Amino acid sequence: MQDNQLEMKTISDLLDEQFFIPAYQRGYRWTTRQVTDLLNDIKEFQYKAKKSEFYCLQPIVVKKNEDKWEVVDGQQRLTTIYIILNYLQELFPKVIKSCYQLSYETRADSEAFLKKINNDLAKNNIDYFHISNAKVAIEEWFDDEDPMLPFKLTQTLLNSDDIEPNVKFIWYELSEHENATEVFTRLNMGKIPLVNAELVKALFLKSSNFKRNENQNNENKSIIVDLEQVKISQEWDSIEKSLQDDAFWYFLSKEDKRDNRIEFVLDLRAAQLDCANNILESDKLRTFLQFSSWLESDDIDVSDEWLEIKRVFMVLEEWFNDRSLYHLIGYLIHQGHDIKDILKTRNNSHSKSDFRTRLLNKIIQSIFIDSQNPSQSFEKLESIIETLVSSLSYESNKQHNQIRGVLLLFNIVSLLNSPSSNARFEFERYKLDEWDIEHIRSVASDMPKNPKLQAQWLEQIIDYISDDDTLDQEKRLSDKQSTEAQLIKEQATSLNRSSFKYSQFEELYQRVTQFYNPSSDDEVDNSIGNLTLLDSGTNRSYKNAIFPIKRKCIIELDKQATYVPLCTKNVFLKYYSKNVDEMLFWKDKDSSDYQQAMIDTFTDFFCSKELNHG
Repeated sequence: MQDNQLEMKTISDLLDEQFFIPAYQRGYRWTTRQVTDLLNDIKEFQYKAKKSEFYCLQPIVVKKNEDKWEVVDGQQRLTTIYIILNYLQELFPKVIKSCYQLSYETRADSEAFLKKINNDLAKNNIDYFHISNAKVAIEEWFDDEDPMLPFKLTQTLLNSDDIEPNVKFIWYELSEHENATEVFTRLNMGKIPLVNAELVKALFLKSSNFKRNENQNNENKSIIVDLEQVKISQEWDSIEKSLQDDAFWYFLSKEDKRDNRIEFVLDLRAAQLDCANNILESDKLRTFLQFSSWLESDDIDVSDEWLEIKRVFMVLEEWFNDRSLYHLIGYLIHQGHDIKDILKTRNNSHSKSDFRTRLLNKIIQSIFIDSQNPSQSFEKLESIIETLVSSLSYESNKQHNQIRGVLLLFNIVSLLNSPSSNARFEFERYKLDEWDIEHIRSVASDMPKNPKLQAQWLEQIIDYISDDDTLDQEKRLSDKQSTEAQLIKEQATSLNRSSFKYSQFEELYQRVTQFYNPSSDDEVDNSIGNLTLLDSGTNRSYKNAIFPIKRKCIIELDKQATYVPLCTKNVFLKYYSKNVDEMLFWKDKDSSDYQQAMIDTFTDFFCSKELNHG
């Protein structure tokens, strides 16, 4: 039984073919924008293309039906190219002597209209309308271009494989046992989109790509190929299943991708292939085109190449399972480093230990060494760390990415400093919950202005001061502090029971912040000692909250086994503070202790004698 066939075909390969659009397909619906975008893409390619390059059109899925090709997918592209050729044929009849034929199972008149587009009939039906609009768009587009462009574009469109550059379709031919209607339904439901991954999979399952032992009879050859196809298909699904684990995926990538995650592995292997000279960097199907070109070689065996893909995946899996590499590589990925560069670093390393050292050096260079002053010496790293951490300020928007990187790194290093622990930083939660920078002690100027937000803030205060744990904590307050806390409770409860004026809320807000945030009237503390990572949900809900309320929220999340980064939890439990007598307050000394803890942690980790920065 013949399997599905996948290959590249130039437009000139199709000029003598006959296509028909089945009844289950809707009519032509491309907009003016879609038509002109295609023309602009081909024009740009024609100007920049080297001799060996080709422009790749999206896949066209067909099935042989007697002497015609049933178009299962790709009708819009095929029709648009037809209309463009129709226009160019009027200009150069001796160059374009023929074109492929398009007929319709239920719209017979459309075939005649396509051959001779009459704008006066555009309003007769919806198909005529869109076909006519496309023709007008093509005419107007060429009117605005260089007079020589129509001829140049004609050459590019019709060049054969022997005369490049040219334009090619990805030709996906269904076998006779495939049900075209079912394939159409699956494609349009989005279950098997013909993206790089699905197209590459078709290449690897194409029986003609398997090398056969000439000493075996035909029956044995067929059995061996069938078994190899089943094996590849099962292993493909197994890799995809592994990558569907968000913990694995968001360690490797920051991209929100739900389907065909195996494409990530294919991209990495494709980058290693020496066959991309004639493929545009910007081509969305570049990975498929690279594999298609690579597997055409007589020297390449599909089974051997599949083994190379598995090796790439196994390297990624090894990194994921190694706690140290997991944290170092995950950090670099979430700081924007290219995993292809990390793979090259691994391949250039002499050992696993050497690879780890190189990763550490990448981190040091990316976060501590000034890109404007790369000559800074690793020998002065201790001083560089202290200067950098002490100088970071939330006030400078330009430093926000660096602050986020330092806070993330503080979590990573803190976890790596406990090698006997199995605890891991959860990159998937960091990404999906949108963890970002937030002040530990809220800023007085952040007072909510909206009445609804003011009411929510009041409810937070009342919930907090009514909690048994809070009452237990406040037993440790001085008499003066206890009296003030009691007055705040009474005032907040009174306001919450009735409508209140803005001035009344403002008075209470200032009273609360002065009590729980004793430094709130001082200059705003934008140092990294007053910053931590909080998820977007907590940020939105507790942005204006006083320290003890934020602290209570973090403790509740931890009790519920909701992921909270280690250092965020430690901050609100005041593990970095040398004075823990006043757990309800975050004072300047707490901020200073926290900042110094970062400096000490980084210095101990990155400036150790064991770490070779050579």
